[in-house]
Amino acid sequence: MNTDQYIEKWLNGTLTEEERSRFEKTDSFKELRKLSDSIQRFRAPDYDTEAELQRLNRDKSKRGKQIKIEWRKTLLRVAAMLTIVVGGYLIISYYLPATIETSIAESKEVLLPDSSVVILNSVSKITYNKRTWDKNRNLELIGEAFFKVKKGSKFDVQTSSGTVSVLGTQFNVKQRQDFFEVVCYEGLVSVKTSADQSELPAYHSIRVVNGEVIRSNFVNEFEPVWLNDESAFKSVPFHQVTSEFERQYNVKIVSKNVDMEVLFTGRFTHEDMILALKSITIPQNISYQITEDQQIILTGEVE
Repeated sequence: MNTDQYIEKWLNGTLTEEERSRFEKTDSFKELRKLSDSIQRFRAPDYDTEAELQRLNRDKSKRGKQIKIEWRKTLLRVAAMLTIVVGGYLIISYYLPATIETSIAESKEVLLPDSSVVILNSVSKITYNKRTWDKNRNLELIGEAFFKVKKGSKFDVQTSSGTVSVLGTQFNVKQRQDFFEVVCYEGLVSVKTSADQSELPAYHSIRVVNGEVIRSNFVNEFEPVWLNDESAFKSVPFHQVTSEFERQYNVKIVSKNVDMEVLFTGRFTHEDMILALKSITIPQNISYQITEDQQIILTGEVE
């Protein structure tokens, strides 16, 4: 368990005794403890609402007039309580990792603390630690993203399928179910998976499809085509194509008598769904039907 996970469990109060003992010996815990103690100094004064109401009622019956409320004290109590709330939020936001994600049919550009740029494709997510970024340029990726990395210390992109390491370059990483692909567009990229370790120079790629490693020594694009609102595929199972279509158009695809494992090479636009459908169905001799609830039914030829 890394430091961020210890901190998150400490804030949630879910550390075991053994985990707490280990965490309390770290510098991160000492720093966090100092911040927490500072926040506690602003604790609001004790205030018994019921007793105060009874006192006001007694005074009112004795003097027969409305008691003037001490607004200044009330405001001070409110301010003190707000300080605790804001302080607690700052502690959490300071220590917990930053997470940026995209939804269906959305892309997003992210500027990292070192001015490196990440552009997220649809239904993708990155997680990284702002606090330790200067010393550890490491992020986790789910989905697909294009990276423009500033030169400096090692920059790691971790996925469930493998890790990509660079010093400063431009590359694209795509990690979907049973599919992992890295394309280098500038510089040199190191790619490590459970079954392989490779170094990719510019315009080289590596992909892992259903556990099979495939290398390409020629990439004829200067950047990922999805940056220009297209999805492109080269010898990938057809179900990868339909899954990407669903992410880009927010639809559900149902297939009937269609070989979803057949390899597909081609592309489709993100700006015209009918044209995109024709681009992926005509080459496969597949017909399609769009239902009222935006479900697309693909039907293959019956042999």
